[in-house]
Amino acid sequence: MITPVWIILVVGCIALIAMAGYTIHLGLRLKQLEQQAEQDTANLHHEIAAVNNAAMGVGQRLISVEKKHKTFVQNQQQMALTNFEFRPYDQVTGSAVNGLNADELVDRYGLPEAEADLLTLLQSTAK
Repeated sequence: MITPVWIILVVGCIALIAMAGYTIHLGLRLKQLEQQAEQDTANLHHEIAAVNNAAMGVGQRLISVEKKHKTFVQNQQQMALTNFEFRPYDQVTGSAVNGLNADELVDRYGLPEAEADLLTLLQSTAK
């Protein structure tokens, strides 16, 4: 006959075996989670490196654009100065086209006589 002590021992052994199996299962699950965490961390490092490289590329491109912009602004300023210097010649040429003679160009705009003669000669041959 089976005594209650033996039943308790058998039930205890079965419980211990079940707990050992569950402990092994938890250990394997923990190992899987650690591997997944390591893989996720590696992926995040890779993505951070990619974003960092992209940001550096954007920064370099921005620096390049700023340099081009600065050059463009300098060229614009230089052209504005250059165009400002030639505006009186546009007025003189327009006056010559409208029929002012060399003496009137000299009097009105202070041109040298040779230059005024050249402008009137060019305008008369253009007609």
